[in-house]
Amino acid sequence: MLTRLYIKNFALIEEAQLEFGPGFNAITGETGAGKSIVLSALESVLGGQAGAELVRSGADKGLVEGVFEFSADHPVTARLEEAGLPLEEGQLVLRRELSAQGRTRAFANGLTLSLKQLKQVGALLADLHSQHEHHSLLDIGLHAVFLDAFGGLSNRAGEVAHLFDTWGQSRQQGEQLRDEREQLRRAEELRAFQLQEIRQLNPVPGEEEKLAQELKVLENLETLAETTAQLCELLDQGEGSVAESLAKARRQLERLAETDPRLQPQATALAGLVYGLEDLTGSLGEYARHLETSPERREEVRERLDTLRRLSQKYGGTPTAVLELAGQLEHQENRAGQLDNQLRRTEAETAELLKRFTAACLALSAGRHKAAKALSAVVEKSLGKLGMEQTVFAVELQEEPDPQGLVQRGGQRWRADERGLERVEFYISPNVGEAPRPLARTASGGELSRLMLALKEVIADQDRVFLLVFDEIDTGVSGRVATAVGKKLRALASSHQIIAITHLPQIAGLAHTHFSVRKSQRRGRTFTEVHLLDEGGRAEELAQLLAGEKVSASARQHAQELLR
Repeated sequence: MLTRLYIKNFALIEEAQLEFGPGFNAITGETGAGKSIVLSALESVLGGQAGAELVRSGADKGLVEGVFEFSADHPVTARLEEAGLPLEEGQLVLRRELSAQGRTRAFANGLTLSLKQLKQVGALLADLHSQHEHHSLLDIGLHAVFLDAFGGLSNRAGEVAHLFDTWGQSRQQGEQLRDEREQLRRAEELRAFQLQEIRQLNPVPGEEEKLAQELKVLENLETLAETTAQLCELLDQGEGSVAESLAKARRQLERLAETDPRLQPQATALAGLVYGLEDLTGSLGEYARHLETSPERREEVRERLDTLRRLSQKYGGTPTAVLELAGQLEHQENRAGQLDNQLRRTEAETAELLKRFTAACLALSAGRHKAAKALSAVVEKSLGKLGMEQTVFAVELQEEPDPQGLVQRGGQRWRADERGLERVEFYISPNVGEAPRPLARTASGGELSRLMLALKEVIADQDRVFLLVFDEIDTGVSGRVATAVGKKLRALASSHQIIAITHLPQIAGLAHTHFSVRKSQRRGRTFTEVHLLDEGGRAEELAQLLAGEKVSASARQHAQELLR
């Protein structure tokens, strides 16, 4: 419930604090005293429009602060936490600051909110029904919400919305899969050709470099054989060869080492050179013996190498690029098969969701048609007790044939979306002989407030908004009807917190908590003040409403009777 509303430097209010109670709270006061200022302040802290013109003259800024308290299991608590606003000790404090320069700031439990976020939070907490502002009954999209709540169809409507959303996501996923599959299909012929060409050649990493080296050897076999033979002759086979010179030098050094043992290491080293030269000459001879001239092999290597190089130039410029392309093509080939399987599953899932959505829509539609007649009758009866005896209230369910519609019924397709099969709209005729017309274009502010009161009464158990605010709900009524309005407000206060601005004592006398708004002049300034009335103050306020300026003893007696 809203426990406290603090207002400072807001329009004519310098400072005021209203401690609201549970149940029915009434606000009364003379015309022009400033009752609407209190409503504007509450509306601003719930996200309504508020500009620099509402800052009290001479003040730098105005502010409004509302304190809301919740029980631990209140359904709004979870919805606030979902919105990122956990409570602090069961409280939510909303604060709106307005600067004289036109800037505005909003806070919730000290956290800064955007105006959009504040409106969203305000919509969870309260429903304001003002003579001068649009409210929920003017939103045609909410008419279905009222009807579904009355008919106990809210869960079914939620299922329809969920199935529509899930079906839409599944359909979108199918479209994405089809687009991807189509792209692969368009490139399928080229992909198959490229993959076959690469697979047929079957290149392996490093093959091109190895073949290039082999070809170089095969093309230079004669030079290699001739030069190797010359080296062997130079090293070990001819007169004056390196081997002959080393052998002569070895013998001389060994004789010297016999004379001076200090030369023995050098002699040993020279012997090692002789042995090394023998090994080198042997390996060169072995190399020369295995050089085989093979024109067939040379042509085979040259042809394979040329083919590999053409493939590299065609598909990326390097052997590595060819192999990478082959991997990509194989992945796409596998992906095409995966997409076919995914698409089959998704299409089956989408078809099943559409089937379930259709069934849910038809069930919801049947329930709405049944509930519409009952709601019309109950609301008309309730409006009759609120001074609108001749009012005709109708719930129109408008369905639209559509060849491409999602729902098929009676051999015809119908348009359907997350709201269901039909568009729900309230029609009203306040005057005898006039055909009912759309509520949003017909009803006056007072009629809207009383209609909202009637609707709130019949769906009180399902309504999630706990605070209902009515401004001048008694416009155009008096006497017996006013008492009926007051009794409905008090009855509704058993399940909601009610704040009602009224000028009728029959209504104010039924409130649990009563505030009086008064205007005064001091020091050349006008002030609006709000007072919480005790029992005696309530009696005097009601007598004032009954009698006008001069309060008589009979007016006071009548006021006491109203309170009793």
